[in-house]
Amino acid sequence: MPSFDLTYDADEDFLEVTFAVFDENFSRTVSLNDHIILFTDLGLQTVWGLTFYSFSRLLGVSETDLTALRELPDPQVRTILDLLAVPPASHFFDVTDPTGLIARVSAPSLSSLIENET
Repeated sequence: MPSFDLTYDADEDFLEVTFAVFDENFSRTVSLNDHIILFTDLGLQTVWGLTFYSFSRLLGVSETDLTALRELPDPQVRTILDLLAVPPASHFFDVTDPTGLIARVSAPSLSSLIENET
């Protein structure tokens, strides 16, 4: 059974989720905005991890603009949005407006994360 690591720092309001152990030499870091970072393979095929800064604030707003994606070529943006729309990333995101690059950040239940991994 695959595993994941979830670390939350309440003082810093920082959530880090790692879905797979990865070698930084073969990973790609993609900023979605100033508060969310996606860790993936170089080919943008697998989500290895997510980092959320100001996580509780992100949960408290109805929309999060993925502003940093506007700087990427359209094919990469579509690929990243596709990654966010399927597990494991979809447990943390609901992409509500793909054209406008708007998503809602959510806090999944632990059982939903575990059930997905079995």
